[in-house]
Amino acid sequence: MGHLAMLRLLNLGFALLAFAAAAAIAGLWTLPVVEGASEDVGIAFLGAAGATLFAGVGLAHLVVLVALGRGRGRALQTVLALALIVTLPLGTAYALYALWVCWLNPLTRAWLGAERARVARPFVLRPA
Repeated sequence: MGHLAMLRLLNLGFALLAFAAAAAIAGLWTLPVVEGASEDVGIAFLGAAGATLFAGVGLAHLVVLVALGRGRGRALQTVLALALIVTLPLGTAYALYALWVCWLNPLTRAWLGAERARVARPFVLRPA
């Protein structure tokens, strides 16, 4: 499996993690107020805002996953990596790997750059 395929799988994993976090935050902070079990509207608002933020990050990871497969998405992947570099330890490892794949790996640089027409798709799985 190539580095770009691994990065795409990591984006899928982080998207699922972000969607799960959004669901957990909404379930723990927002739903009790909606169901009438709590009257703290401020917590419900924070829960809704946090769930929306995490769902947006998950959606951004899915957009990057598709864009990288089409030979685009280097800029958005860089933004996501820089946003997650401060979240130790998983986010930092993911961010450093994503930046290396997008900017320093010669195969993916060629695929994501101007030479894309002359380069084979680096993330295609080949039978052994």
